Amino acid sequence: MSRTEEAASAVQRALLACMGPGAAEQIALAQARLAWQEAVSAAGLERGEMSSRLIGVRAGTAQVEASEPILAQELGLRAEALMEAANRRMDGRPGATIVLTRVTVSVARSGSGRSL
Repeated sequence: MSRTEEAASAVQRALLACMGPGAAEQIALAQARLAWQEAVSAAGLERGEMSSRLIGVRAGTAQVEASEPILAQELGLRAEALMEAANRRMDGRPGATIVLTRVTVSVARSGSGRSL
C-alpha cells in the first residue's frame, strides 16, 4: 500500500469513528458524486450555466439531475459511457463501495432551490 493509500485509509477510519453508523454510506455517496462530476467534466458536458449532479443512488441506479433539458438529453445518450467512466474513477478509492449499474436523468425544476 502506498503512502497516499495509507493516508486515505487513516482518514476514512477517522471519519467512520467520528460520524457514526451512517458514515460509510455517506462516504460512498460522496465518492460516487465526485466520480460522476469528474466523468462529466472530462467528457466536456459542463459548459456555462449547464451542469448536472448525482443526487442519489438506489440499488445501483444513479439518479442524476441536469440543469437544462438539452443537457439531460445528452447525458441520457452518453449514460452508459459516463457510468463506466465514473465506476473506473471510483475503483480503488477508499470508501467507494457503490457500483453504478444504470443512470436515470431528470431536469431540475426551475425555482426548486430555496423555499420560504
